[in-house]
Amino acid sequence: MSINWIIICTILAILGLERLVVTTTTKNPKIIPLYRKLPFLHPNGISVLRLPMGFIAAALAAHDHWIAATLWFAFFMITDLSDGTIARNCDLSTEMGKWLDPLSDKFMYFPVLFYLSCGSVFSFGLQILPFPWVIAFIVIDSLGLASRLFVQKKAANSFGKVKTALVTILLSLVSLNQIETLKFGNFILVNNMLVYCLTIAATLLAFLSFYCKIIPDFWYANSLTLANFLCGLAAIACAFTAYRTDKLKYYIICYVLVFVGQFFDLFDGRMARKYGSTPHGPMFDDIADATSFGLGIASLIFCNLAFSEDWISPWAAAVIAIFYAGCLFYRLYRFLHPTREMPKGVFQGMPAPAGAILAGSSVLFATLFNHPAAGVFAAVMVVGTSLLMISNVPYRHFGQVLWPTMPRGLKMLIFIMMIFFVCFTFAHKCYRPAFVWWCFGISLAYAFYGINWPFFKHQTTEQAPKE
Repeated sequence: MSINWIIICTILAILGLERLVVTTTTKNPKIIPLYRKLPFLHPNGISVLRLPMGFIAAALAAHDHWIAATLWFAFFMITDLSDGTIARNCDLSTEMGKWLDPLSDKFMYFPVLFYLSCGSVFSFGLQILPFPWVIAFIVIDSLGLASRLFVQKKAANSFGKVKTALVTILLSLVSLNQIETLKFGNFILVNNMLVYCLTIAATLLAFLSFYCKIIPDFWYANSLTLANFLCGLAAIACAFTAYRTDKLKYYIICYVLVFVGQFFDLFDGRMARKYGSTPHGPMFDDIADATSFGLGIASLIFCNLAFSEDWISPWAAAVIAIFYAGCLFYRLYRFLHPTREMPKGVFQGMPAPAGAILAGSSVLFATLFNHPAAGVFAAVMVVGTSLLMISNVPYRHFGQVLWPTMPRGLKMLIFIMMIFFVCFTFAHKCYRPAFVWWCFGISLAYAFYGINWPFFKHQTTEQAPKE
């Protein structure tokens, strides 16, 4: 076993032990008084203890003690989980802790980020991370912390938590790669593109976290709707760029943008129900959905079938793309004006985001095969998906029924894994087919599993002719 795997197993063992000990003891009435009595076990005490530890980790790395630096950094980042659990379970949350905890996070990873990127500008440090993006990240993340001084929303949001986890993964990968090249056989895991993509992703998450802190609550929904709309415009541009250059790369970017837009669409409805919205919020949401899920995927369908498939003419590709877009537009209209009454949390027909993901992944799937029949398969899947969207088949609402039932930790893990997988796909061309297979697989799974079968059988029974 290589030294890196020993380090990874050690870190995972420390994490598991920490979770076991802290979650068990903080629920024990006999031990809780110790957490309240001992300053170094108090959440704020742990946060204060972490303040200088990032500088020590950077100093260890600067002296080529990468193993010690990696274990040191990982251990004190794990304690970030400890103080939160102790605060919640022992009723030790304080106003001071709401800004001290994120401050200690920044003191942990800012020095390491700067050291790993400043070599291109200063006489010390390394050039592993892109310096401009690191500076942008530090500035935006600092503004997010400073905003706590003049806004009422002091608690961390989901974007901030995922950002912290992603930065931790990024720095851990870079550090492990300095100890020994991370690879499987001849395949090198960490390259410049992966580091670049993860840094950009962390910066965008820092911006979203900062933005959500400073805007009024009733702007949440429209802001996410705007993000979905911009994703749709960018997806259209990528689709029409694909046929002129690296096709699969730009097709995947187009698809990923729509996929990201789906998450914005998932949360804008939740934010509207929780915090309210502007009078024209529903109209803006429909425009964004029509742009992203409709025109974005329709552009992907047309460009792929028209310029990449031998058995489908551009005219046939245009008809299929227009048919898909028309069905999706009707699906959006019928969402606001349903033709039959459905139970809460159940859609009449396949939801527009799910239809977009299935149609788009079907087209991407066809690009993996050189046989002309692959294009015909994609066209059939697109038409079938379009018909499912305008059908009366009852589908469970992912955002209202499936997503809320997942544990919060699992949601965060899914979000982090999705970001990492996308970055990994862009960094390693050989893994693009794996990404396409994964997208196509989960789309098909929802197409079947998402059906509300009890209600569907009840509908079928009611519509059957009586003898």
